[in-house]
Amino acid sequence: MKPNPGGIITGDAIIDREQEIDSIWQALQGKSVVLTSERRVGKSSVLRKMKANPKNGWTPILYWVESKGHPIEFVEGLYDLILEEGVLKDKFQSLKKYYKKYAGGEQIGSWKLPQIKENWKTLLESTIEDISNSNEKVLLMFDELPLMLYHLIYSPNRGPDIGMEFLNTLRGIRNKYEPTQKIKFIFCGSIGIHLVIKDLKKNFAYNADPINNMEIINLSGMCDSGAKLLCEKLSEDENYQFDDMAGIFDYIGKSTDNLPFYIQHVFAYLQDLNEKTITEQLIDDAIASLLNDPKDVGFFNHYIDRIKTYYDEGIKTLSLFILDKICKKEDYWQEDDIINLVKTHEEIDDETVKEALNLLWGDHYLVRNIKDGKRFYKFKYSILQNWWITNRG
Repeated sequence: MKPNPGGIITGDAIIDREQEIDSIWQALQGKSVVLTSERRVGKSSVLRKMKANPKNGWTPILYWVESKGHPIEFVEGLYDLILEEGVLKDKFQSLKKYYKKYAGGEQIGSWKLPQIKENWKTLLESTIEDISNSNEKVLLMFDELPLMLYHLIYSPNRGPDIGMEFLNTLRGIRNKYEPTQKIKFIFCGSIGIHLVIKDLKKNFAYNADPINNMEIINLSGMCDSGAKLLCEKLSEDENYQFDDMAGIFDYIGKSTDNLPFYIQHVFAYLQDLNEKTITEQLIDDAIASLLNDPKDVGFFNHYIDRIKTYYDEGIKTLSLFILDKICKKEDYWQEDDIINLVKTHEEIDDETVKEALNLLWGDHYLVRNIKDGKRFYKFKYSILQNWWITNRG
């Protein structure tokens, strides 16, 4: 198996993740799921593996939605995908009824007619109704849904009202059809959907909770055995020499937080180097090349961009300041000490600092520990912490 960092991985190249996938299938027995992770953690690979290996009679449909600029484009793409997957073939009875009502003909064709676009909600609901009437149990997996919503909200031709209506429509659809156990949903994305909802509530008076009856599952690094298996697969076509293969694989896992994207990068570096005797120093060199890469092939700047784009104005600078300081801490840092440090640099209330810390914790920049009733924080991923020290600390 050749390293392919950042490439689309399918089939047997998707190594392990069985624990995470089992937990998702288990959750789907009761609820639909919100799958959260940062970019390049491996969520799309997990969804592809679920699609290739369905369980419990489900037919998974993986739908990448980031590029959909209007809800009717979402409906059109879903319709095309359902046809392509052979779930309904051409039996869209409810959809055809409403399409004929709005467009004047049963033959579904142009989705750009004004009367079609303005009735996207009915057409989406009728599409889901047709899916529920099929002979399949359909799992609809919407990848990068939060980014689609964000683009809807801030598009000059769409706006927050359409974003809120779209979220409410999805909530209504789930409430109607999930009890039948014929349709379930997975919403996922590299920014948390909670950030989109928080933005709508704070800035556009949104008062609904469209995902509060969904199971939230976070995807992080691989388990130790999975990371070692990935190392084995990436080594098997090479003539690498190890003094202690298990020890080196463990070192790679610790250096990358068991994140498969970075494990792939380590082996890509080794392959390019054409050095066959693998040592811890070579692994350190591989990690250093990632942390110092001017093109940011490790996509670390995504963590900064996400704060600058999706956090409120009053929280952006504060959050980056906290991360710039906490990256230098090897161990957990008590919340009270963080608050006191921030106050030496600006006039700010405790609640604002706590809000920033809570966001950074919820968005997986930080992990939190409770000891003697006090909250302590540190970076979640050591590789991100080392990048932060190198580039911002």
